[in-house]
Amino acid sequence: MGSICGGGRYDDLTGIFGLKGVSGVGISFGADRIYDVMNELNLFPEMIEATTKVLFVISVPPRKILSALLAGLRESGISAEIYPDAAKMKKQLDYANRKKTPYVVLVGENEMKEGKLTVKDMTSGEQVRMTLVELRERLMKNLE
Repeated sequence: MGSICGGGRYDDLTGIFGLKGVSGVGISFGADRIYDVMNELNLFPEMIEATTKVLFVISVPPRKILSALLAGLRESGISAEIYPDAAKMKKQLDYANRKKTPYVVLVGENEMKEGKLTVKDMTSGEQVRMTLVELRERLMKNLE
């Protein structure tokens, strides 16, 4: 597995910056490496509750619109996020499945025209069109 942290003594550490004769010590932990080791050794609990309740996937709308929708849910205490890249839909949905995110929101050209979101229940596979207010109400009921 290798090491998950490292460090050491660094003679004349500041010499490259013009301050000669000053040494130092340091240490660092690799968060990615720690995660990989914990994953390989099955140290994560089996039943981790999904932290993100809604994932907005990127298709057509600018991030500015998605950010406003995201803020609308977060103001109600609903954990939500936007997929970080403009990737293929399958990749975004796979990401939601890996994170056990219960709902994915798709916002395309038709949704923008109608003022409704396409909400996919990742457990049942059902897709429903609804407004942000309707989505918020549905999620609030599920959180109770």
